[in-house]
Amino acid sequence: MRVRIRFEKLGVMRYVGHLDLMRFFQKAVKRSGLPIKYSEGFNPHQIMSFASPLGVGLTSEGEYMDIDIKEDVNSKEAIKALNDNMVEGLDIKTFKYLPDNAEKAMTAVTAASYIVTYKNPKDDICYIDNLLDLKQKFFDEAYAINIIKKTKKGERELDLKPLIYRFDLSFKDNVPVYDFLLSSGSSDNIKPELVVKAFHEYLGLPEFDDLSLDIKRIDMFTGESDAFISLGDIGDDH
Repeated sequence: MRVRIRFEKLGVMRYVGHLDLMRFFQKAVKRSGLPIKYSEGFNPHQIMSFASPLGVGLTSEGEYMDIDIKEDVNSKEAIKALNDNMVEGLDIKTFKYLPDNAEKAMTAVTAASYIVTYKNPKDDICYIDNLLDLKQKFFDEAYAINIIKKTKKGERELDLKPLIYRFDLSFKDNVPVYDFLLSSGSSDNIKPELVVKAFHEYLGLPEFDDLSLDIKRIDMFTGESDAFISLGDIGDDH
């Protein structure tokens, strides 16, 4: 039986990298007493996989981990057993049994939503009065948003426009707050920093610093742009 676990990664846990997070969960699952399956062979390991890794410094309300277990466990009891072995900043939210034909979380992701704002309330962009109008021209009215994206293989030109499914802009205490829904996964993985950087360049602002942003991933989705489904909406409680 395969189970999908949704969890939050907040607070100081934002500074813990993906590999360390995996090691922590392997120990936490073992301590929880869940009947997790192990692989066969000379070096057996827990059958566990994560959806798209979260960058260091980011927080999230919607992270996902799939595990295989040997026998049925009550979902509420499993959540409690796991949370009893969590640390501050990690919180298990759901424990759902997946249908047999469900795709693994790590390959199913096609989009992710984010809330992004600025750590410094005196950032240059906070003093632009007509920012909503400029955002409309940059995104809503644009036919294309062409950028140069750096990859491991070099640089390539990319049109961001069809890969941004939502770009909303609001303000909190005069500080811009972005609400993004972006393409994610193995093919076109668009980071929110990339979109904000392109917007800054359009505005003619100084060179952009990723560390100036406060980024929270809200959820991850599968499916096509006209019918996205949250990874957390797949499966059932037991």
